[in-house]
Amino acid sequence: MVRVACWVGVAALVWLAAPTASWAASFDCAKAGTPTEKAICKDAAVSKLDEQVAAAFKAAQGLWPAGNWPVFIRNEQREWLKDRNGICKADVACLKEDYERRLTFLTHPSLKWMGRYVAGRCPQDGVYLDVTPSYPDAGIGVTLYLCPDPKGNMLLQAEGDVDAAGKLRFDDAGCPRVLTFTQDAATLSAPKTEVCERGADSRAFRRDPAKSPYLGE
Repeated sequence: MVRVACWVGVAALVWLAAPTASWAASFDCAKAGTPTEKAICKDAAVSKLDEQVAAAFKAAQGLWPAGNWPVFIRNEQREWLKDRNGICKADVACLKEDYERRLTFLTHPSLKWMGRYVAGRCPQDGVYLDVTPSYPDAGIGVTLYLCPDPKGNMLLQAEGDVDAAGKLRFDDAGCPRVLTFTQDAATLSAPKTEVCERGADSRAFRRDPAKSPYLGE
């Protein structure tokens, strides 16, 4: 099942901290120092979510135990925590919503394909793919940009499911394209036909461990 559509990336969120109170959490509540940490420990529901997100993050690190993935997911998690602390502060409702979204992201069936994949040299030249989760199903959203200006240089968007062979097949204005994933790499290919005049040749991308589709540049 494949759908080509305008796909808007999902915003990212948060996990980790250290609070003061009686509820369980992924950190020692006796050492809670910030307003965010204290708020987490004082609320049973948020504290439980903190534990669940911590467990999901640990599991996510093992999806690709080698290569660029562990660095990518740790960087992404670290920035999510920074956003959580800066945006939600001690707002329990905000924290609960952020944790729920984060848990949904970390447990997404296609999580291991997520990230930014670069071909060529960015930001000087080249192109990159942002791969983000599709909700509410198990698919992914793919957006291809020309470096260095994503706002004015989007080349294509697609959404669909990656099959057991790591392939996402989609139609791009009549051109049948295939995006093939392996660990830390993706290859975009299409047949050499008149309809597929743009980018008919195969192009190989590598996952960038320092960049995330969800984080500010």
